[in-house]
Amino acid sequence: MNRWMKGASFTLLLALAACSQEAEQQPIQPAVQEEVGQYPKTITLEGESVTIEQKPEKILPLSLDVAEIVMQLTDGEGVVAISKGIEDPYLSTYPESASKITEHIASAVHIDPEQILSYETDLLLLTKMHGQEQDAYDILRQANVPILAFETMRSMEAYRTNLKTIGKAIGEEEKANNIVAQMEREIADIQGAITWEEDKPSVLVLSEVGPGTGPYMMGPGNVSQDIIEQAKAIPAVQKIGLERSAKAEMEQVLKMDPDYIILLDWKGEKEAAYEALLNDAAWQTLRAVKEGRIKVVEAKYFLNPNAANIEGLRMLVDWLGE
Repeated sequence: MNRWMKGASFTLLLALAACSQEAEQQPIQPAVQEEVGQYPKTITLEGESVTIEQKPEKILPLSLDVAEIVMQLTDGEGVVAISKGIEDPYLSTYPESASKITEHIASAVHIDPEQILSYETDLLLLTKMHGQEQDAYDILRQANVPILAFETMRSMEAYRTNLKTIGKAIGEEEKANNIVAQMEREIADIQGAITWEEDKPSVLVLSEVGPGTGPYMMGPGNVSQDIIEQAKAIPAVQKIGLERSAKAEMEQVLKMDPDYIILLDWKGEKEAAYEALLNDAAWQTLRAVKEGRIKVVEAKYFLNPNAANIEGLRMLVDWLGE
């Protein structure tokens, strides 16, 4: 392993990184594969060129969304360690397959660079969703290990784009292209059943965003909003001009008065996670409540970008069509 930096230096770098402000999310830009075929390959991603000398055999995805992509392409083959979030059946689509990987590590939000480098990985992958992940990227790129850092995947299309990029990086171009083609066929089939394009219903998605956070209104930047739009519906948060996901407040929910409400189940608690809202007398005045248009769905279908988003889209279209 490259021992260019001692543990004390890592500690100092982490302390400095922790003090930085959260990075502003930027719209995702398509990745460009500059060389196709045999290694070495050079991939340009978000303006950064990364050269991968040979087919990676020790892949380490640090963020849940890139971990989902790697599992979809490899079923864990060649993965030396993986983000802990992948083991959660409410958040991940691959908890069983991921159980074959013995090393599960903290996400890039709580990264320990010294631990990461101990795996002697030949390809690191992460998403710069939070400021801490940007800090982790800035630290790890100094280690001369190929690292692909993606911007937030805000749509199903962004997920597919990044799936193809990662497929190229790890030598699974054909498989990635086939998966993407199949995903696009499924989306087209689902959308073929839509009959309400002229009278679009509004949909509100509420979810916890961490243990004990309470419900948040999912806003722009979360893949759930793209799923709603792909279902030819209207994200209810547009009515209040929500710019990003925010703590759910009854006053704001009343202003939106959505046609449909999805409650995402984060830890198997179902409606219990929304007890404060549901017990508010004003909740009963909502159109969706009066019409019985409340649905509890496992978070993985709407909260995080992954292959299960297509099933989330199917659920939503079927529900809106009832």
